[in-house]
Amino acid sequence: MKKKNSKNMSHVNFQNFFESWQSEKKSLNPENLGQIWSNQGNAPITFYCGDEDEYLRLFDKHFKGFSGTILEIGPGTGYLCKHIINSYNVQYTLLETEKNINVLKQTYLKEEQYNDIAYITSREYEKIFLKEYDLLISTFCLTETPEYYWRDILGKIKVNNCFMIDDGLAPPGSGDYENGRNEWLYNNFDSHDETEWIYTISGYRQKGIQLSIGKNKQKGDII
Repeated sequence: MKKKNSKNMSHVNFQNFFESWQSEKKSLNPENLGQIWSNQGNAPITFYCGDEDEYLRLFDKHFKGFSGTILEIGPGTGYLCKHIINSYNVQYTLLETEKNINVLKQTYLKEEQYNDIAYITSREYEKIFLKEYDLLISTFCLTETPEYYWRDILGKIKVNNCFMIDDGLAPPGSGDYENGRNEWLYNNFDSHDETEWIYTISGYRQKGIQLSIGKNKQKGDII
């Protein structure tokens, strides 16, 4: 009789446990909101997300000449999104809460040139796994989401490059985000850089905000 591989069984058991835990968490939190956003109330998007010109400068520095498909998670006021759409040849998808999507459509992204943006609600976030993206963007979003949410996204998303800005200091309920993000960065890209720190962005919990860049060789024109 063939002996079962205990290592494989252990992996399967952990995967089953994780999926069960994840399903239970989703059922209690259908919008998949972190603690901060659960308490958002009627506060406007701009209460949390300032329009940072530094984000635009950094994107132009690291992805000059970029073209392709982009998924941005948590776009805030759409400030970076607008800059990219107006400056690059891209197809843009935004992942955001239903409430904030409606605000974006009615205010910050209501102009005609933004009509082709695709929107996916946080309630239906698993739709992002149905296609591959050339670039993932997240600026101070994933670090503020529930642990099951960001782990599921980083574990399943298909993406060739990433542009991520956050301080890695996850609030309660978000787990060890910084190590999870860095492990994903090292394991999924041919080149990665987490050495650039931004000191011109204020209002966050520590001085010096980390910019994480991941690139794969199939997009060699921007490496």
